[in-house]
Amino acid sequence: MAASARADEQDEEASEHDEDCSLEVGDFDAEQAPLCSGSCTWADVAPAAVVEILSKPGRWQRHFRPLVEGTILGDGRFLQVYKAKPFARRQVTVELEVDSSGEGYRVSWRKSAKQEPLEEDRVEVETYDGWWEVRPDGHGGSVVTHAARFDPGPGIPRKFIRKGMPMQIRRLLRQLRKAVDEGDP
Repeated sequence: MAASARADEQDEEASEHDEDCSLEVGDFDAEQAPLCSGSCTWADVAPAAVVEILSKPGRWQRHFRPLVEGTILGDGRFLQVYKAKPFARRQVTVELEVDSSGEGYRVSWRKSAKQEPLEEDRVEVETYDGWWEVRPDGHGGSVVTHAARFDPGPGIPRKFIRKGMPMQIRRLLRQLRKAVDEGDP
């Protein structure tokens, strides 16, 4: 079995921290893409450790699958490429916004009106907006929330999106926790 296949299987395994997390499917946009969110309270992780990972979007592909490419562009936009086996890779350019005022940290994004040219083997993502948020839990730990609305574009049936998004939010929270536990090399 290939290493990447084993890593994907491990992402599906329950984490000891799952009991500290909740998932929710919210409203649908005009194209029927759901807003999915997950929130975890990690009593043993200081907010600064989580912010250390999230504040470096140019390195997110090291921690978050299925992101395979993340490039910060000179004008503040962020080019992302996602694997979507067995479908074509998905590409989107987003505008990032960071808010570190107050006690928390939030990085949010929305699909930019200015998209980078697609490479031959890629499809443009239709809808992508969301955020990561980190707040202190009041006892030295962190409350981490991730929410996203994602429509990967043509060729992927809507039922996969609706069923897959909550699982992907859980997977990303697990991957973030693993990155925090292991540190950012």
